[in-house]
Amino acid sequence: MTRSEKGYTIVELLVVVSMTMTIMGISVYNLRNLERPLKTGSAQLGGFFKQARSKAIATTSAYRVYAISNSQVATTYGVNCDNATTTFDSDLTYNLPTELEFTSTAWEVCFSARGIANDNITVTMEDKEGNTSTVEVFLGGAVRIDEV
Repeated sequence: MTRSEKGYTIVELLVVVSMTMTIMGISVYNLRNLERPLKTGSAQLGGFFKQARSKAIATTSAYRVYAISNSQVATTYGVNCDNATTTFDSDLTYNLPTELEFTSTAWEVCFSARGIANDNITVTMEDKEGNTSTVEVFLGGAVRIDEV
């Protein structure tokens, strides 16, 4: 083959293919970390508590957050946390990812119109492998997510 002929040698093609496969392998390995339902679910639940607290402050109503099943969370609102008459807020509900469920549904927290929680609660969720993650709501209304 002379220098004037155009084209690629087999060595050049093999180098390009091997570099491409290496980059793809690294990408797939890094994308696997995005599929962590326990971390995703705990972050979303923490965000849900923060959203309920923000809505309580914005509307000057008390917002109660509670589990309605081992994978669903709902909210009601009323005049204050002691009010027996509350209204279901259909816009503010949350479903855990399908791989997760709560270890207990015996919890609830109410955010006052000032965003103060009426109780310090810890919500634990579990995946199919038995790994757990917790989301804690403090009396002041702050939310902490324990990393998995």
